[in-house]
Amino acid sequence: MSNERYIEEYMKKTPRSREFYEKAARKLAGGAESNIRLFKPYPLYLTHGRGQYIYDVDGNEYIDMISGMGAIILGHNDPEVRAAVIERVTKGGDVLGCPTDQSMHYIELVQKAFPSMELCRFSNSGTEATMNLIRIARAYTGKDCIAKAEGAYHGGHDYVLHALHLTDNELNSDPKRPPCLPYGSGIPKVVTEQLIKVIPYNDAEATAEILEKDQDKIACLILEPVMGGGGLIIPTDDFLTKVRKITEKLGIVLIFDEVLTGFRIAYGGGQERFGVNADLTALSKIAGGGFQMACIGGKREVMETILPKVQGTAAEVSAGMRNAVQVGTYNGHPTSLAAGGKTIEILGRSGTYEYLNKISDMLWGGLKDLLDDKKIVGSVNYIGPLGTIYFDCISANTWRETFCLNEAKWTHFFFGMMNRGVYLGIPHCDERFFLNKAHTEEDIQKILDTADEVLDEIKREG
Repeated sequence: MSNERYIEEYMKKTPRSREFYEKAARKLAGGAESNIRLFKPYPLYLTHGRGQYIYDVDGNEYIDMISGMGAIILGHNDPEVRAAVIERVTKGGDVLGCPTDQSMHYIELVQKAFPSMELCRFSNSGTEATMNLIRIARAYTGKDCIAKAEGAYHGGHDYVLHALHLTDNELNSDPKRPPCLPYGSGIPKVVTEQLIKVIPYNDAEATAEILEKDQDKIACLILEPVMGGGGLIIPTDDFLTKVRKITEKLGIVLIFDEVLTGFRIAYGGGQERFGVNADLTALSKIAGGGFQMACIGGKREVMETILPKVQGTAAEVSAGMRNAVQVGTYNGHPTSLAAGGKTIEILGRSGTYEYLNKISDMLWGGLKDLLDDKKIVGSVNYIGPLGTIYFDCISANTWRETFCLNEAKWTHFFFGMMNRGVYLGIPHCDERFFLNKAHTEEDIQKILDTADEVLDEIKREG
């Protein structure tokens, strides 16, 4: 099957999505709500999800492996979550602008899973969560610079939109001294040139040298316990433990961005899975149970930086305020608290992660076996219900190792699976796909059988 043929098959199967795209693109930038949802010739337009399935405007059903970009782990429209939302909306689910009686219950659930989050606050997205935590770390330390890993994505604000690509001139740069390039335009040069330091994920020795050199300037190091940039990079050689020791020694606040990993790779996310606690933690996606929600928290002494140091008139507070401002109209939205709280409660029940790990081993192990059996060069990285395939990559332990991935093969795989009723995930070759609790062993076998067919096509095309 040629490139043109599987695109033609997609277009034949989704004529209404094409119509929606052509109309939407005239009024909605790119025809989609964010850049990451775009792909050629046009994105798939959905109507709803139910359990392990999603449905498009043409009435096609797909086994869902995008899972709300990782925000869904129980399956779509879970009956218990739905009941909690209906109850809250019936009672009054709109924003109240004051603290609500739901907050403590939610935070107690979070703290059971993440004991390191001694003091918490709410925000509304992963981007807001990491932005707020970076500000808190700066206020706490009195230092301005931040450090992040090359290839790591932490949201859409200026400070973290760096080191997410390399120009042709930078491709052969020293991986132990990663360059700091802004990702896209509109980011002030002063941010790029003076406020960002870049470390290589999974290289503790080089990380230590970079942090030690500028320890008097660096407020925090923000890391995903498992890096989602470049697909999925698993920590090796006790990297997280070593980084924890380095940051403690240097007085640098360690922020774990658990937006992707929190409640997914374990109940307590990466911190439970790897036995390493952060000073500050960002949660979102699953934390909202499919609704807009983020929870931030960490060591009490660090988080108390957000508390106003003086009381009085607005002018007096402004003049004497030394705290980090953390605000938001929709923080702790009642409906999101209801959905997120019920989701976390369900995830805490016995057997949940045993089942997720069981079907994950079945899927990712099966995909790796298919690649091996067909002698297709590639690697499969996964941890629990989170994984990806790298065609033509022998290993993918660092971001730069993923540069050899074969985009053409991945695109064929994506469309081949979608045309057969399996939606793989975020439609870009350096992303990942997700399992959720609604997937059955029969679903996993169907996914593998479908992958078997598509990989045969890829093999025939060389």
